[in-house]
Amino acid sequence: MRRVLFPVLIVFSLVLVLAGCGRAQGPEWGNLKLTLENVQQNEKHWTARMVLTNPTDKVQVIEYIADARYTLIVTKGGEEVFVQPFDIRQEGDPSILNLSPGVSKEYVVAWTYRDEEGNRVEPGTYEVTVRLEAVTVVQEPGKSQPTLIEPRTVGPVKVEVP
Repeated sequence: MRRVLFPVLIVFSLVLVLAGCGRAQGPEWGNLKLTLENVQQNEKHWTARMVLTNPTDKVQVIEYIADARYTLIVTKGGEEVFVQPFDIRQEGDPSILNLSPGVSKEYVVAWTYRDEEGNRVEPGTYEVTVRLEAVTVVQEPGKSQPTLIEPRTVGPVKVEVP
């Protein structure tokens, strides 16, 4: 079984990577929509809401695949400055989210202009992205098996740190 499964997973991973190369991502994530909204900034912090919306007329299912439900990533010049997991799941918390038709799930995210060591970053332009640590599936026409949709990152949003 391992001899067959491993090569299939490798090929599947390569197909996913190549399919996403060079393509700008819209808000669509499978049958769902993932956006950053209500982005606000002041001299002390940057905040936003990551919104996961089910625009369909059917229940959509996601499965969280990490301890954190989502992760904030801050970069400057392509280098990671700060990575912060949010909404850590506790033992016994469900890993599955059933999102009813027309319903949205909101995740609040904030950055206090600190780096990994807790020091305030230098003034300048930074990029903030947020990754939803979950997968979903889509049943495509003509296919007998559903297609796995990998975790999705929204952003980047340019942030000017004073």
